[in-house]
Amino acid sequence: MLITMEHIRAGGGCAWGLRTFFTRYGLDVEAFIHNGGIDSATLLATGDALAIRVVRLAEVQAGNGETTQHGR
Repeated sequence: MLITMEHIRAGGGCAWGLRTFFTRYGLDVEAFIHNGGIDSATLLATGDALAIRVVRLAEVQAGNGETTQHGR
């Protein structure tokens, strides 16, 4: 599943935090921007509690046919 910035924001994240997170885990923020997101498995592989929360929230939203708070 593609995790987008909208998912990250819905989980309480922000652009600054995203960059910090990607740096901490050696992920490519430029690829995230270019691709419009990151695969959920990559985020889960970090073992980071916030990343897991964002992925689980996105899965629930997708399962319920919901959109993020930004309507996308």
